[in-house]
Amino acid sequence: MRRNFWIVAACSATLATVPFTGCKSPWVQATIVNNEETPVNLVEVHYPGGNFGVQSIAPHGKYTYRFHILSNEPVKVDFTDAAGREEQIKGPELDEGEEGTLTIEIRAGDKVVWTTGLHPRK
Repeated sequence: MRRNFWIVAACSATLATVPFTGCKSPWVQATIVNNEETPVNLVEVHYPGGNFGVQSIAPHGKYTYRFHILSNEPVKVDFTDAAGREEQIKGPELDEGEEGTLTIEIRAGDKVVWTTGLHPRK
């Protein structure tokens, strides 16, 4: 018990000497919105430097995810519609260091609308 006290005290003292600079990384808050009347499945977003996905998004549902842009490339989304067709839709170019929001809206007929609210980190 006494040993744990000294470990906690030492860690606390070390943390107290680390300057807090308020740095934060540029994040993108991505939202995938399914505005179709049927679910979309196997949804995967490929962004510069990585990818993320979700098994299914219900009709009129959404899925959110945060990521860092690690290079300059276009974003794309892949998904399977209710008829079992695989769709691959290319989106806008994303630039390393940008932050803000990205909305990927899947509409009727598997049409995808991209809305960006991205800006260089200040």
